[in-house]
Amino acid sequence: MDYYWQPTSTPKSKSEGRKIIAAIIILIVVISTGLVYVLQVGPIGGTGSRSQVKVAVLDSGIDIDLALQGRVVEQKSFIETQYGYEIADTTVTDSQPEGVPHGTMVAKIVSETPNTLIVNAKVLSQDGFASSMALVAAIQWSVEQNCSVITMSLGSGPVLGDPLEAVINWAFSKGVIVVSSAGNVGESGLAGTSISSPSVFERCISVAAAYENGEPTEFSSTGPTYDRYMKPDIIADGWASTGGSRYYGTSFASPRVAGAAAELIGYCEAYNITYTPGTIMTAIMKGATPMSDFPSYVVGTGMLNVQSSLNLIIENTDEGELPSISLAFPGTLPIDFEKLFLGDTYVFNVRLLTSGYTTFDINIESDAPEIFDVPSTIDVNQTLVFPVTVDIPVSGPSLINATLLFSSIDYGNTELVVLFEVSEPIARIAFAISHTDWSIDSYFGQFREFYKELTANDISVTEIRNSSATTLSLLQEFDSVVILDPCVYDVNETIPTAPSPYSLPFSTVEKQAYEDYFNLGGGVFVAALSASATNITQVNEFLNWTGFSLTNTEVSSGSDPLFIDNLDAHIITSGVSGFHYLGATIQIPIDGHRLAQFGSMPIMAYKEGVGGGKIVITGSNYLLDNYAFLGEYGPGDDALIALRIVFWTAGLLTLPSSVS
Repeated sequence: MDYYWQPTSTPKSKSEGRKIIAAIIILIVVISTGLVYVLQVGPIGGTGSRSQVKVAVLDSGIDIDLALQGRVVEQKSFIETQYGYEIADTTVTDSQPEGVPHGTMVAKIVSETPNTLIVNAKVLSQDGFASSMALVAAIQWSVEQNCSVITMSLGSGPVLGDPLEAVINWAFSKGVIVVSSAGNVGESGLAGTSISSPSVFERCISVAAAYENGEPTEFSSTGPTYDRYMKPDIIADGWASTGGSRYYGTSFASPRVAGAAAELIGYCEAYNITYTPGTIMTAIMKGATPMSDFPSYVVGTGMLNVQSSLNLIIENTDEGELPSISLAFPGTLPIDFEKLFLGDTYVFNVRLLTSGYTTFDINIESDAPEIFDVPSTIDVNQTLVFPVTVDIPVSGPSLINATLLFSSIDYGNTELVVLFEVSEPIARIAFAISHTDWSIDSYFGQFREFYKELTANDISVTEIRNSSATTLSLLQEFDSVVILDPCVYDVNETIPTAPSPYSLPFSTVEKQAYEDYFNLGGGVFVAALSASATNITQVNEFLNWTGFSLTNTEVSSGSDPLFIDNLDAHIITSGVSGFHYLGATIQIPIDGHRLAQFGSMPIMAYKEGVGGGKIVITGSNYLLDNYAFLGEYGPGDDALIALRIVFWTAGLLTLPSSVS
């Protein structure tokens, strides 16, 4: 896992977090439909201070000074070899990764909420390492210590079989609120979707960071998630001071939300209000102060506002009943940079949050309700992610305006506003991402700017995410298919004690579908990577029908892409000064043609089929990512050549003036 913080001297640069792969123990748990963990108390009324609430701090340990005297009530270190650490550390004092008392600062922020008692679960070693196995054990132990809130200021990239989702669901089912930092790798939006695990999960409150002036920090990780639902959930102050230095990070936003959760729980218990984790999560998110100048994938529902959240609970509570509150998140669709076209099918997964188990009636207020594919009723157990599908007709209105009303007899009403303009596409392409499990590989992620340029040129973009559904019939819906990062390696933690690398090969059926598609006149653009990131054997097995293949030779042996300006004459390269490249070299068949080379090694090539099909192969995705399109790699024509390839493979003989 990563630790998320950074010193005041460089508040706008991302932290040097490291992704750690460790042995894990997975806990399989399920929240049963209709089963709600309710914390039942007596009749509403009474006076006095908030009840004390235990908050577990899963971090680098705590140095107890005068400010924390009497506040830390339980302590345990999970830095043990059985949990995947090389060296055990049985102390509970702060390990101070990179010389910073990270856990102590987090604990002091929690202690600013007067009714909190702190439980110290030490999981971060001196080098900033925390294993998944230790985190699972620490969460289980925290629940056993009767903690009502758990806060984690750490994270790493989501992986297959991540055990933290299951243990967070289990903690939620036991009545515990789990809060986590969103991450510090937003890079002013350059990274696209970058929410870390565990905050990426549905039942974990994901917290973004704000500066002292209330503006969101540039480093705070952003959504939406790869699975097309909205994160982060909320934003809070993301700074802390110690030893005369000020530090910034989502690390310091998470404990503020944890403290807010403890404040709400303490009030409910002191004043005999029945509540659930869903109550607290809904109140925190719905009570946030809206920040309409920023998208929800940056600030969630808005700035943390404890008093507003408390008022929601107070004003919507009847004696003996759960507070009647609910929330649809996001409240508006589509995402601000999404552009929709006639004939598109649009899907986004909306989150519904509420106090308990209930049935929502869904009513659609629209001039065209028939284009929405949503159920008339839906059952929710405190929180649910469900798809809202819009089937846009091939001809019809240029503006779609609708409100989806969610009504519950028990927990009130909430709504989702859908408003978008519809354009006529000049072509349809697909981003085929069914052979990569990288969470950044989507048009929400590292290919967001590529998507924006294509749609700005009136090209409809659809993502192919299901490899088993990739048939000739599906491919023929598109003028060109862009295969992004095929067969890249990722980490599989499904087998608890043996995390392992894996990749997603193409099936025989898929290979045949792509070959038939090309032979019948379809366009294909394959953007792969080098052997250090990709299963080259699997990619070449797919490419066998094309005659092209990737080699194990990598252009640029370092981490920075090279500028390639040795280009062959073609309509794709006309007027292109060069582009950036880090990846594999390629071998070209006798009927193929080179487009670019590094030294004597081909790195981009094409061929045309007798049936009119067109294919371009390259061993790098660097010319397609957000950094390239925004000029972060340096001067060049990355966006121009990327768009030219799509236009050419899609059979657009006349290029729009904006890309000519």
